[in-house]
Amino acid sequence: MINDFNSWYTNQPLFTRTYVSVLVLFGIIGKFKPAYLWYLMFDAKKIFSLQIHRLFTHYFFNGTLSFSFILHLLFIIFCIKNCEVMFEGSNYADFYYMILYFFITGDIMSWIFDYGFLSGAFCFALIYVWCKRKPFETVRFYFGFQFKSEYFPWVLIAFDAITDQDVVQDLIGLGIAHSYLLLKDFLPVTKNISLLETPQFFKNFVNKHIVKYAPFARNRFNQQQFQQPQRQFFQGQGIRLG
Repeated sequence: MINDFNSWYTNQPLFTRTYVSVLVLFGIIGKFKPAYLWYLMFDAKKIFSLQIHRLFTHYFFNGTLSFSFILHLLFIIFCIKNCEVMFEGSNYADFYYMILYFFITGDIMSWIFDYGFLSGAFCFALIYVWCKRKPFETVRFYFGFQFKSEYFPWVLIAFDAITDQDVVQDLIGLGIAHSYLLLKDFLPVTKNISLLETPQFFKNFVNKHIVKYAPFARNRFNQQQFQQPQRQFFQGQGIRLG
């Protein structure tokens, strides 16, 4: 069983694996040392006091370790992995540039709406981007409910509203992701304006220092040096959730 888990864990995309690992670590800390969570949350005053880590750490806490936390963790893996694999290859740097954009705009939203932690909005933004770029995948939700991925964000909002979850975080994530797609996909095509083009120095950094730790991305990157990319992500497959 340990070998099976190790194989599953190492086969997860790099950012998915790293993000989930930190979530679990902070979940354990929150369970046994809840006072330490104060050092992770977004606090504008503390940030201006040079506690710069708060710009990022508030995305990496999604509740203390519990059974419900583990169930929610599976959903988070689903969200991040599906989005990350769309970018793996020669455009893997675009994924990390998108993450950076999410972090910056999310920090602004945290300041405006006074949110200490914003991991829910971050995950919703990732799933929104995946659903917009892969709108015809089949998603199997709880109780056998099945629908196309283009409706998934709205199903999540409705589900969270019914179960009394934080819908505001969903809406913040939707706004962040929608603004990204507007700047990244829509304006370059309709207005010939490119505001979110990944800088070359950022691509060089990712390709040199990050891709080597992501075997799937590295293999695709090497292949694409000699042939045209073949996009075959989730073609014709139903994706089960819950």
